[in-house]
Amino acid sequence: MTEEQLPTEITKHSFRQKVWDYLMKNDLVNFPLIVYNRIPNFKGAAEAAQRLTELEVFKLAKVIKINPDKPQEPIRFLTLEANMEILVPIPRLRSGLFLHVTPVAGSSKNELRTLSKIHGLTVAGKPLGIDSKIKIDLVVLGSVCVSRDGYRLGKGKGFADLEFAMMMRMGAVTQDTIVVTTVHDCQIFDSLPPEIFKEYDVPVDIIVTPTQTIIVNPKLKKPSCIMWHMLSERRIKSMPVLQQLREMDEKEGKVVTLKEEDSDIETQKTYRSNYVKNKKRFKTKKIVSNDNNIGEEEEKQVKTRFLKKRTFNKVNSKDNNVFSNVAEGKMERNDKNIQQRRKNLKLKSKSQVEFSLKLSNISSGARIRDLKNALLERGIKPNEITWLGHRGICYLHFNKLRKNNDLPDKPIQVDSIMANLQQLCIGVESNENINARDFIIVKPAKPISRIEVTDMTSV
Repeated sequence: MTEEQLPTEITKHSFRQKVWDYLMKNDLVNFPLIVYNRIPNFKGAAEAAQRLTELEVFKLAKVIKINPDKPQEPIRFLTLEANMEILVPIPRLRSGLFLHVTPVAGSSKNELRTLSKIHGLTVAGKPLGIDSKIKIDLVVLGSVCVSRDGYRLGKGKGFADLEFAMMMRMGAVTQDTIVVTTVHDCQIFDSLPPEIFKEYDVPVDIIVTPTQTIIVNPKLKKPSCIMWHMLSERRIKSMPVLQQLREMDEKEGKVVTLKEEDSDIETQKTYRSNYVKNKKRFKTKKIVSNDNNIGEEEEKQVKTRFLKKRTFNKVNSKDNNVFSNVAEGKMERNDKNIQQRRKNLKLKSKSQVEFSLKLSNISSGARIRDLKNALLERGIKPNEITWLGHRGICYLHFNKLRKNNDLPDKPIQVDSIMANLQQLCIGVESNENINARDFIIVKPAKPISRIEVTDMTSV
């Protein structure tokens, strides 16, 4: 990007936002089409991967650590095809550090492609802990944007930086280990402000795009250890590998000082959502009591639930568990009211449907969970799904079309969703025999309105 395209606000997020917006506006991404808060799956990722394999540092490598994001999937495939071992970080480091994947001799290209995907890595990969003595020859990272002098910005969660620090602590990498990233040309800035980067940020040594290879010279210094003062107690407890490394450092006599305030970015949304959810369940009343013995007003916060338990009147009879006619009448009326409210909500939900898509030619072996997983992988989030798998069809319902100034998690335009669903195939046991006849057919379930046509032409 040129200087004219630089964001006005100088923060890491502002540069990420600039790149995400540019990629979306200029249709430079493959599915998942929503790039916000992700490593973008840019168009040309396969060409960049092929260019990376031509590097001498790649040809000499035996073990390569590659991030699990979609744009680096072609690199994982080509690495396995070259009979090299790969290490892929376990998502969010929840249950370990790496998955170690070694290609099986005689594997076909289709088998290697399956193995390079997230599901294949999870099934075939063997967990690798911090006690491993493995040596990594090359590190491949995904990026949101980079600069020609080596500064890199990821999606903002900090996992790539933390993984590199752990590898450094294990002795798996050194300052001389080459770090490569593959990006689209538009993700490259001539320079990024050095002041927004910290000592824990991992720089890159080589930048590969579909059209060029950039060798960073001079190289920037890489983080040499885990920055414990940047981590909170809660985050360490959420990652067993961090707990193990902390215990190792303490046994060696090192002073481990953690961050006092838990302000990790990735946790703020969770805490906020829990607070709002709990706040809705309760309301507070302020009671003021005058006590002469105390000599001042005392305020008490009393929490009362919105919903009260239902009670029923009982009658004296031979069976004490028999409800009275009055109570039974109340129960019947309450049930009718509940049913009516549910009916109203259902009608209201249906009335908000903006458009629907019909998916046909669905395999008889497909299940709705297969469809949900496939939609999630492509970044498509319908509001409702009508599943008629026994008839080979289903319907996806979307409530509102997204406008330019809407949040990125809302549905996008009709034609973009339909394009994202092309070559979709579910319920097929093997990918080797898939042909065009197996792909799901996608059509609008109702005529597109005049407004929708206008929106589609503007995309």
